[in-house]
Amino acid sequence: MSPDEFDRLRRAEGWGEPRRVRFEASSRSPPHVHDQASFVYVLDGAFVLNTSDGATRYRPGETCMLDAHVEHAEEAGPDGATILVARK
Repeated sequence: MSPDEFDRLRRAEGWGEPRRVRFEASSRSPPHVHDQASFVYVLDGAFVLNTSDGATRYRPGETCMLDAHVEHAEEAGPDGATILVARK
């Protein structure tokens, strides 16, 4: 998926304006939850989403969705990661 396709899809499905988030190399956030669902697009690097179901790695051009109130931790690969995240 391209960034333009992500933007068209997010608008069509009613997601909010995306926020650009940069993760430093090999970083990992503490476990947390959000009160809104998240639609994520990976711009660069490797982005890993850790949930109770396991860890899933996403590469540039890939997307993922995370329901609201799901405990998770975000992780970046050795070169870091940049994502766009839209919520609703």
